[in-house]
Amino acid sequence: MRKVIIGGALAGALTLALTTTALAQTTMDASVGLSPAKAGTSKKPKPVTFRLGIEGASSTGQPDTSTSIRVQLAKGIKWNGKAWPRSKRCSVSQANAQGSSSVCPKGSRIGSGHVTALGGNGSVVEEIDLDAFVTTSGGLGTFLTATQPLPIAAMLEGKVSGQTINIGIPLNIQEPVTGVPTGIRTLNFTLNGKVKVKGKTRGVLESTACSGGKWTTKITNVLRTGTLTDSPSVSCRK
Repeated sequence: MRKVIIGGALAGALTLALTTTALAQTTMDASVGLSPAKAGTSKKPKPVTFRLGIEGASSTGQPDTSTSIRVQLAKGIKWNGKAWPRSKRCSVSQANAQGSSSVCPKGSRIGSGHVTALGGNGSVVEEIDLDAFVTTSGGLGTFLTATQPLPIAAMLEGKVSGQTINIGIPLNIQEPVTGVPTGIRTLNFTLNGKVKVKGKTRGVLESTACSGGKWTTKITNVLRTGTLTDSPSVSCRK
């Protein structure tokens, strides 16, 4: 499903390796996978694997720069970070101070992914590996690792409020090379972490219901020039 915004780039407003002064049409295709499709219940929640895919494009070849990504979980899917044992949660500040996710305790890692980011109308390509962790506060920590064109080793802290996970993207990640904003070309991310709590297997994401035969997830990509949204659905059953 494709959503489109129109953003104007004034001459000289952005310093890129290749300057663009035309109106750019930015698009985003989002996809979501949830399995198993058979839902749990509120009394017997069922761990699920969540897969997120994003593809960004532009009429200029340069997707606009994201400042945050928001995921509004489908009704019947819940984030379970608060139930995670505190001994298996990762400190965002410690990971950033060390520049490494190796400080995160065993059992805190809950998923992984990859981002390809473009800058300078595609002349700058940053390949970024992602590793997901439950944070000290019970939120979603995403550790970014890259080597070119400049090294990246930083954890982003995703805030969870109800059904919404909001991941802010700081300026140094928006511009790995200072003055050259990058945009998401592709993003693939999987959350599938599980842990034992009081003898029961719990998932970082769990299903508790299936309403209307589908789970619909709202993906919001907040850009410097506007906002893109998409609401992909997947089938589910009781």
